[in-house]
Amino acid sequence: MSTDSAPTPSGENLPGVERLLALSDGVVAIAITLLVLQLNVPLPARLHDPASASQLATQLGKGADQLVSYVISFYVVAQFWLVHHRVFRQIAGQREGLAWWNFAFLFTITLMPFTSNLLGEYSANPLAVDIFAVNLLGATLATYLTLVYGRRQDLTAETSARDTHAGQVRAAASVFVIVLSIGVAWVNTGAAKYCWLLLAVVPSVADRWSGRSLSVSAPPGTR
Repeated sequence: MSTDSAPTPSGENLPGVERLLALSDGVVAIAITLLVLQLNVPLPARLHDPASASQLATQLGKGADQLVSYVISFYVVAQFWLVHHRVFRQIAGQREGLAWWNFAFLFTITLMPFTSNLLGEYSANPLAVDIFAVNLLGATLATYLTLVYGRRQDLTAETSARDTHAGQVRAAASVFVIVLSIGVAWVNTGAAKYCWLLLAVVPSVADRWSGRSLSVSAPPGTR
């Protein structure tokens, strides 16, 4: 049977994180659902012949930017949900400060339907691209700072030096990719969006790189 409190590494009994996770899952689910509302079905009045497949295909093609924006946003929110759960697997208990950092993360997620819709409507506008990128940056920082707070308040379970270092590298690499896309957007908005695809490979690359760097820096007798 589950308990409403969990022992922290310091031995103090604190409320568990189950309620925070349940709230977060619900908010993420709603945000993902709202994303699809930016996709509009072409009105029959816009077609000279509503039975024409070619005319319908043409109208659907005009909404391609919205579809691309939806796919990107859905994938990004899914990635953040996975990272969020990875972070909370390390946290054994909660304090009010942890809840507020989690709310900061949820704030960025609830903004995603708006910034995604803006990106779809103004896909060639660098400001729209950057607003979405800043949304990504806020979510990334809020997630990482939630974990930092947990560690400083002794709410996390013991983790290896490799896992800690890998988490720092993942966060730094993600921030770098997003900041890079913000600058690239003013040169080529399409290239800026492709930069976000790098977020998919950041975790595996960071894990490998951190593992190698720790192996190289370790004393010869400990390798």
